[in-house]
Amino acid sequence: MSTQYKVISDCFCFTSAHKARKIENHLNSLTAQGWEFVALDPVTVMGCDVGFYLVLKRVPASSAPTES
Repeated sequence: MSTQYKVISDCFCFTSAHKARKIENHLNSLTAQGWEFVALDPVTVMGCDVGFYLVLKRVPASSAPTES
C-alpha cells in the first residue's frame, strides 16, 4: 500500500493564538494515530490570514521499511 495523505482545512481563525491552538489540537490528535506533519499553508482573503491547510502523511505499517 502506498503512502496516505490527509489535508485538513480550517477557516475562521480570528487571532494568531486561535490559529495556533487549532493547529496544535489537530497535530496532537493525529500524530497519536501515526500521522506525520508535511506542510502548513495559510488561507488568505483579500490579504487577511483567516485559516490554514494542514497536510499530513502516514505510511501504512505493512509497507513501512523495516530496519535490520
